[in-house]
Amino acid sequence: MADGTPSGIRHVEIANWSGQAIACPRSRFAELFKWAEAKRPGVYFLIEKQNSDSANRVYIGESENVIKRLSDHDRNKEFWTEVIIFTSKDENLTKSQIKYLESRLVSIGIEAERYQMENLNTPTESTLPRADKDAMEEFIHNLKIIIGTLGHKLLEPIKTIPVEHVRSKKSPVGIPLSFELKDLKAFGQMTDEGFLLLAGSDVSSSTSSSMPGNTRSIRELLISQGGG
Repeated sequence: MADGTPSGIRHVEIANWSGQAIACPRSRFAELFKWAEAKRPGVYFLIEKQNSDSANRVYIGESENVIKRLSDHDRNKEFWTEVIIFTSKDENLTKSQIKYLESRLVSIGIEAERYQMENLNTPTESTLPRADKDAMEEFIHNLKIIIGTLGHKLLEPIKTIPVEHVRSKKSPVGIPLSFELKDLKAFGQMTDEGFLLLAGSDVSSSTSSSMPGNTRSIRELLISQGGG
């Protein structure tokens, strides 16, 4: 923690890993120009994390000079409230490698379905020698650990049970909770983040007056996002 506060600029490293991360709230973006680590080739995440039930948003990009590219985003992209930068301590990331990282991270983020992806399309994945590709996959592994530790699980998938099992007549293996009422059937499971209602579950078309307000809000959000 650069100034001793957990909400300020944070510099993160893992022992014996050449990568590093800098997390910075947008309100302190100007301070990043003093960080040499932010002027290197790397990938970055522009993040908006909502406190309400609205969807979180993220944009993933790459640059050979990250802070220079972020200056454009500071002028042209309104949504983000935090940026997380990943560069290399040994300054050995090449253009092909960071393009590979960008493409893989966008694909992983889309598949995870955690945050609304602001990228309009998935970047083309660079062709790398086998050794470079393995090194970048290790980079991604450590990157996922760090970004999750920083409070953003945007690269970790929620779905742990195949969707095609949800509608089966018998409770799918691995799902400890099921509910049936009249012609409605729903499945879910407890996770470290709370209760998870699985895709494919039925939701009643009507509500009762006894339904808690927070539950009603969640139901309406799911319907508005296409879950109805």
